[in-house]
Amino acid sequence: MGFLRIQRNLDLSRYSDTTTETCLQKFIIPTPLEEIETKGESRYFKCVKKNAIVKVNSHTFTIITAKHVNKFRHKTVTQQFD
Repeated sequence: MGFLRIQRNLDLSRYSDTTTETCLQKFIIPTPLEEIETKGESRYFKCVKKNAIVKVNSHTFTIITAKHVNKFRHKTVTQQFD
């Protein structure tokens, strides 16, 4: 899943893998179905509240990557874990 890349992209590198996984679950689970975008074999879960997008393979349900939507507000994600 590339935890190091995901942690770096979301500025979560100081947190454990378990905490990062919990964070990703908080992005994916509350996303309403109408907000999930499908492009090819990928699904994009947009979490506007936490300013992030999580890309998931639609066949294997593995997380491909995660990133900030707006780099100027990238502290939003980490501030919620402090």
